[in-house]
Amino acid sequence: MSLSRLVNFDYRRERQIRVAKIPLTRLQDRHNPLEWFNAVEFKIRYHMYKETAIFVTDLISQDLSCRVPRGVHIPPIIQFLTVLRFFATGNFQTDNADLHQMSQPTISNLVKRVSKAIAKFRSRFIQFLNFQEADKVQQEFYKIAGFPGVIGSIDCTHIHIISPGGNDAELFRNRKGRFSINVQATCDASLCFTNVVARWYESAHDSRIFENSLLFDDSQDGRVPGLLVGDGGYPLLPFLLTPFEPPRTPSEQRYNYAQIRTRNTIERAFGIVKRRFPCLKKLRIKLKTSLVVIVAVSILHNICRYYINI
Repeated sequence: MSLSRLVNFDYRRERQIRVAKIPLTRLQDRHNPLEWFNAVEFKIRYHMYKETAIFVTDLISQDLSCRVPRGVHIPPIIQFLTVLRFFATGNFQTDNADLHQMSQPTISNLVKRVSKAIAKFRSRFIQFLNFQEADKVQQEFYKIAGFPGVIGSIDCTHIHIISPGGNDAELFRNRKGRFSINVQATCDASLCFTNVVARWYESAHDSRIFENSLLFDDSQDGRVPGLLVGDGGYPLLPFLLTPFEPPRTPSEQRYNYAQIRTRNTIERAFGIVKRRFPCLKKLRIKLKTSLVVIVAVSILHNICRYYINI
């Protein structure tokens, strides 16, 4: 190209002509990880089997099928897998945006949209046991350490978040100087969550969260078909058994041994869900969205335990 032609060259016009020649089907051509990766590669990257991912997509596809006001429509399976990759890596949204060739605001909107769609099924996949199921669960707990009558193990865990801002931000600061949410949960002997309370700030004590929960009211009214076991952060109640601190007799030591081994199920459940979804190590999203994400990953954890049993 000559110097005079180079000076008079309209780069903006040339770019508009090139973009106009790109067919729309090219913008809609996205790799489907279900087809791109084999079963082992998919499990490594998404911490979930393909069959489970398809099952979840079928559940929420109706909420994800409506078209967005602007931009190219993303198929429901790609929406879910994009958010699942965010759950399974815990990376910044910009990293996931570069990986999936999307913008960071799109990733943010998808996280909120998909998490809300999954959270709608909370009553189906996170539900406390009824009296018909109590005997089987009590037998499963009894096999662990010979502790009778247990229907669930209860504890709290801290999920780190960014500063929520506002006048109440300091309520979320923990003793290590970081912001976090105090999440209470119960689980059965198979490490499935039966109750999740994700709305309290870090400075709230475990016993306070329990005493203000529906589970406490149901236990007091006799609607819980068994006993709960918890650590020393909870009060000793007729329906909630805690360890002796310290044990003074051999019988108290045997009680503590059985109680701690039985109670350890909830700690194991927390460890599994945090390894499966490392995003829970620190949620770099808004507080309102963080609460929905915690419920959504708890549901996904239960689905994986129910249908895959891992």
